[in-house]
Amino acid sequence: MISSIQKLKSIKAQKVTKNPTVNCTVWSEEKGFPLVVKPSTAGMQLNDWVAANRIEFENKVKKYGAILFRGFHINTVEKFEKFSKLYAETPLEYNLRSSPRYSVGKNVYHTTTYPKEYSIEMHSESSYAPNHPSNIVFCCIDPADQRGETPIADNKKVLHYLSDTTRKKFQEKGVKYVRNLNEAFGLSWQEVFQTEDKEVVQAECDEKGISYEWKSDANLVLTWNKKAIWEHPVTGEQLWFNHAYFFNKYALEASFFNLVETDDQLPNNTFYGDGSEISKAEIEEIREAYSKATVIFPWEKGDVLFLDNMLMSHGRNPYEGSRQIIASLF
Repeated sequence: MISSIQKLKSIKAQKVTKNPTVNCTVWSEEKGFPLVVKPSTAGMQLNDWVAANRIEFENKVKKYGAILFRGFHINTVEKFEKFSKLYAETPLEYNLRSSPRYSVGKNVYHTTTYPKEYSIEMHSESSYAPNHPSNIVFCCIDPADQRGETPIADNKKVLHYLSDTTRKKFQEKGVKYVRNLNEAFGLSWQEVFQTEDKEVVQAECDEKGISYEWKSDANLVLTWNKKAIWEHPVTGEQLWFNHAYFFNKYALEASFFNLVETDDQLPNNTFYGDGSEISKAEIEEIREAYSKATVIFPWEKGDVLFLDNMLMSHGRNPYEGSRQIIASLF
């Protein structure tokens, strides 16, 4: 039997940070993120560590943008809800929706119910919306049988990898978003706004500076402009933060174009802020920039991934089998 002294020696020999209760490493030394935080003692509660080390935790989020908590066994919706309440008694609701999701708890959602054979392209959560979340937190209740990773990318690096010409165009012009809400393709306006009342929709659009046009009772077209490149409110860093790529027609699966006859029928599209086209070559440039800035790690049951939503973007790889990843916004 190992003595208590021997156990203490073995713990001291581990690679730890100044705080002795957790072990910290960086998943990709080359990219510099995510920070991986593991308990150094059995049975340690993640909530207790975060509550007791709030400033240290927040500093790590600012530095790394992404923290993967592993080994804390946050493996149920109830545990994740309890963890989420450390940040806000009422996490943000998923408003002005761009993908179908269903609630599994109090403002806790199953991640996008999108066909498993497709990728979900890189994006920062709701960066298109007039009011976007500062943070998004994922929790792995059950990993996929194969693949199903959530790639993450550093938005500072994405911006860096763009050409000077493309970067300047987005800096000067911003992004124009066009959403065509109908029952045939994509989401209905009832799903997007979570209401059956057209007057409620119109009031929300007026409040948020979104132009709207009712093509019919079932078809609503929305347009609005927003910056493409932002300054982080805490770190002051310049960031690529928008849905210019994610919503653009050239980022869609090729098979989707078999379903529509004209661009006007697409559920989403993006343009430069002056209405000019973002070219296919520019979309491919953005795709390559994301690729260079991305890290991929395999999910393990009980993992929690905390992202600064402005510093980091994320996506989803195709997968096989079942997969349950839940999320909450702040």
